[in-house]
Amino acid sequence: MLDTMLNALSPTRRQRAQHMTLVQWAESRGLEFLARRNGSCGFVGEWSGQPVSIDLQPSGRPYFEGWEISARVEVGVQASAGMVLMNRPLKLTMERWADYVYAQITNVVQTMADTLPEEVRWLAAYRDAGWSGPAAEFFDRYAVLTDGLDETRQLIDQDTVDALMHWPEDVRSAQSPLLLMRLRSKLHLCLQLDADRHKPSELHALDLFERMARRLLAQARAVNSLA
Repeated sequence: MLDTMLNALSPTRRQRAQHMTLVQWAESRGLEFLARRNGSCGFVGEWSGQPVSIDLQPSGRPYFEGWEISARVEVGVQASAGMVLMNRPLKLTMERWADYVYAQITNVVQTMADTLPEEVRWLAAYRDAGWSGPAAEFFDRYAVLTDGLDETRQLIDQDTVDALMHWPEDVRSAQSPLLLMRLRSKLHLCLQLDADRHKPSELHALDLFERMARRLLAQARAVNSLA
C-alpha cells in the first residue's frame, strides 16, 4: 500500500517521502532538498556563508560498492596540512587498487604525480599517523593519513574519536568503507551505505560531519577576522 501511495506522488514528493529522515535533518539545518534521477537526491545551502552540499547517490568510486552519502563543505581557509581518515579494510582495498593503477602505467611520462588519481597520491604523500590519547582500538579500526600531525590531532579530537568508535546500536560494520578528508579548503565525508540503509548510522555520520564543519568554520572566521 505504501508503494502505491508513493507512486501516486510527483517524483520530487516521492523522493522526499523516501528520504524523509535525511530531508528533516538537512532542512532543519537550512539546506534545500534536490530530487534527482534514479532515486538520487541532494541537499545544498550555506553554513556561515560557505557552500555545503550533501549527495545520496550510487557511488562512482572503484573502492565503494552500491550507494554512498557524500558531504562537502567549503571551510574558507586553506589547510596547512592534509588529512585523510579511512577504516583499515578500505586502506587495504585502496592499496591494492593503487598497485593496479601503477601496473597499468607503462609510459614514464605518465608517472608524473598530477596524472595519478588523488587517492593514489594520498597513499604516497601522507604517512599513517598515530598519537597518544585515542585508545589503541581506534587506530586498529581507522588509518589516519596526514602530512601534518599537529593540525590532525586538533581536528580528530576526542569527540570525533568517540563518534567514530560508537555507531548507533553498534550495527555499523567496521568493514564498511568510510572516508573523512580535510584537504585544501574543504572538509569531505564519504560513507558507503550498508545494504539495510540503517538511517541512524547515516544521521550519526552527518552529525559528525556537521560538528567538524562548524568547528572549522568558526576557526576560519577567527583567522579571517585577523587578516
